[in-house]
Amino acid sequence: MAPINLDGIWKNVKNENLDNFLKALNLNFAVRKMAASQSPVLEISQKGDVFKIITKGLKTFETNFTVGQEYTDRNPLNDKEPSTYLPMWDGDKLRTENKSHPDAIHFVRELIDGQMVQTQTVGTGDKAVVCKRIFAKK
Repeated sequence: MAPINLDGIWKNVKNENLDNFLKALNLNFAVRKMAASQSPVLEISQKGDVFKIITKGLKTFETNFTVGQEYTDRNPLNDKEPSTYLPMWDGDKLRTENKSHPDAIHFVRELIDGQMVQTQTVGTGDKAVVCKRIFAKK
């Protein structure tokens, strides 16, 4: 049984350190401002360890995976180069590691006070840049 249930529709209500995170991805000013002005919505369908996540924002895309199994999906920074990811439970957090590009974006999703907190990290060690995106359930 999964340690947390992320099933539902989640709307982005707050961001922490998003601009610095986007700068670390080498995105230009205009793209960063457009991204910061968006409030993406995540439609998460969870059946135990099986997930379907539809992200609606600047673009809409769908991700399907099973926790504990590697999967290949789009690279958010380069649509022409897919990445391999490994989602895993880390206590009551869902951690998704990018296995293709260790310095690329990694995600941790957890529930804190009824909100879903998505911590995104790019880079490693002292060069890592972390951003938090907080989502409220609709």
